[in-house]
Amino acid sequence: MADDDLETLITARAALTKQRLSWAQTIGAAGEIPEAAIKAINEVQQAIEVIDIAIEELEEAQLEEFEEETEGAEDDE
Repeated sequence: MADDDLETLITARAALTKQRLSWAQTIGAAGEIPEAAIKAINEVQQAIEVIDIAIEELEEAQLEEFEEETEGAEDDE
């Protein structure tokens, strides 16, 4: 289950990085930078940062679970 969650987060992050690139291209091509593009790229960046935190938390939880399983196996010996 956690692997599925991690895959979902990574897929979402990839989609957001593509969207961020698209907004960056809009900003780069415009003579006058549209306010909506600036707002949008900031929102996308914030979403990427939230997903990065979620990925980090999930990986930490998986590591803790693995360590607990390892300790339990050692105690059984």
